[in-house]
Amino acid sequence: MTPEAILEKVCDSIDVLVEAGKAYEGLFPSLLDLETHEMLRELPPPIEGQRMGDRAFLGSNLMHDQHVLKTMYALDRRGYKEAADRYLRRFATHCTETVTGLFPWGEHAYWHLEEDRVGDSHRLGMPEKEPGTTLHDHLRQAPVWLWEKLYAFNPQCVERFAEGLDYHYKAGEPREYIRHAHIERKARLERGPKSADFPRHGGFYILDWSFAYVKTGREDFLRQIEMMVDYWWPHRDEKGMLLIHTQCPEEVAHQHNVNTMPQTVSLAASLLESAVLLDASAPELVDRMQERGGVYTGGFLAAAHNPEAGVFVSACQRGTGEVLSTMSIWGSEYGKWPVAYVALIALCIYRLTEDERLLSWAEGAGHWYLKTPFPEGGSVPAMDAGLGVELLADLYDLTGDASWLERGLTLAEQIIGIYMDGDLIRGAAGIDWYESQMVPGDLLHGLARLALLALDRDGCPLETNYTAK
Repeated sequence: MTPEAILEKVCDSIDVLVEAGKAYEGLFPSLLDLETHEMLRELPPPIEGQRMGDRAFLGSNLMHDQHVLKTMYALDRRGYKEAADRYLRRFATHCTETVTGLFPWGEHAYWHLEEDRVGDSHRLGMPEKEPGTTLHDHLRQAPVWLWEKLYAFNPQCVERFAEGLDYHYKAGEPREYIRHAHIERKARLERGPKSADFPRHGGFYILDWSFAYVKTGREDFLRQIEMMVDYWWPHRDEKGMLLIHTQCPEEVAHQHNVNTMPQTVSLAASLLESAVLLDASAPELVDRMQERGGVYTGGFLAAAHNPEAGVFVSACQRGTGEVLSTMSIWGSEYGKWPVAYVALIALCIYRLTEDERLLSWAEGAGHWYLKTPFPEGGSVPAMDAGLGVELLADLYDLTGDASWLERGLTLAEQIIGIYMDGDLIRGAAGIDWYESQMVPGDLLHGLARLALLALDRDGCPLETNYTAK
């Protein structure tokens, strides 16, 4: 399949999304019928590994769609730039006036298109849940380009969001944050036996505050960054690995005293990216962020990975280093990260540090995507396929090794046959609907980037998608 043909398939799906969004002031519906392209009025059952409380029924979720929008800006065909602007202008000026300033996006919240209000994904699985208790959870990193767009359309919404992040701290002392926070009420969540202060989320907030500080110069945002940079430092082990939670009871055996490799390297990447953003505006803090990002990177690499054997460690026991879980190639589930997800984080850090160990780790992952057959049967989310293609594209871009491109194009053709046999991309292999929560935007972005690199490696207008942290 030629690069031009791949781009046409990507554009077919984008065209459908843009047309579907016209009825909703540019916002893309999260669930669409593959044939009629209409928003689904009945919610299909979840696929294996998908939680009801993560879906955006009758709604739109910017955190799911950002990759599609970025692809549209890069392609700039058929009015794509105008359509992407229309989406983001609508979101920034209409969907962000929440009680706390936190946005209705991410893992558990979205914008309800039918009722024109904040939507609560948790209520899909728990209809008895109290109204007005919708929770914010970042899900992924909001990239700088997206913050720039939102700021251009509505600077106040970005500033209010940065203020609202303080609601991720729980009530009481000492300071303890949680990945969840109220959107519709000014109240802090209560403490419990498990902290749920995953390292990756702290990294998300650091980048958010860094952007807001650069734009506003507010010293309170700088203090928030400093406190979050210091938050995890005392909880590292001697190798630089980080726990899943700072507090976790022993009865939660699969998470108690357990180091997490993906989240350790995720925080490292966010620290290093944020240091670039802050640059000379806070030199001492930037030095601290770079130093600690390096320590956490070392912790990630210190796990008992064996790329040659296809072993990519996800979690290990603190103290003993015993491997408790590994990453899969295809077929992710909630809480189970595919290898490409983490390999792209490694390449993000490699671009910032030129640490060859990270490139080697990611190349090891890339080879397994080439020699692991795509599973027959089952509903592999489009995210897995997209990140796999994205990884091969980035390895080609970084190394110039044409074999990554050639074999990436072969995989792309196979993937297109599975997910894009019609005008609109499937949310997962074997299902008959589009669903943004399965992140088909990752696949559209990955395919577009691979094709654009094939056409012009030096002048590719689409950056790598490093938001999966």
